Amino acid sequence: TSGINYLSLFFLTLLLKDLLMPVKGRVVMVASDAYTWTKLTLGMMDGEPPKLFLQVSKPNFEEYSLSNSCRILYAKEFSKRHPELICVSLHPGVIKTDLNRYFDKFWKCIGVCCSCCMLSPEDGAETSLYCATAEISAHNGMYFKNSHVEPLKEKMWDERLQERLWEISMAVVESFMGMQE
Repeated sequence: TSGINYLSLFFLTLLLKDLLMPVKGRVVMVASDAYTWTKLTLGMMDGEPPKLFLQVSKPNFEEYSLSNSCRILYAKEFSKRHPELICVSLHPGVIKTDLNRYFDKFWKCIGVCCSCCMLSPEDGAETSLYCATAEISAHNGMYFKNSHVEPLKEKMWDERLQERLWEISMAVVESFMGMQE
């Protein structure tokens, strides 16, 4: 769910932020072009807890897509709130793993049919390694694909979505952990 796939990373980066600052560290959020398959809206961030984080019967791929949208929005917002740290998101490519075991029969079939076109885990790590080691400070908050900045769909530039996701994420984490930013 978005709670595990996104909120856990949100919380981890908050815990590590003070350790990263003195060494001018960076945060690399691995996401996916799957963010384009669903539409994250402000309405999904309403409720207590927010609808976005509720375990409801959404198809697995929709959950996966939403959590990727959250990671991309988070990287953009984190880079604005903490410009002294580099924070980017990326698409590693379609990697030949057993992730499709969580998908329905249709997507499993697609995975089998397309497996010859998928990247090995080693090749899929290239963009992550690039973002972790290359000089990319001029691209703080950006989304990478094939080790280059990739244009995002318009919805990912919505600053209201970025800010609201941060706010509800902080509220959820604070409610469980009694933490202050």
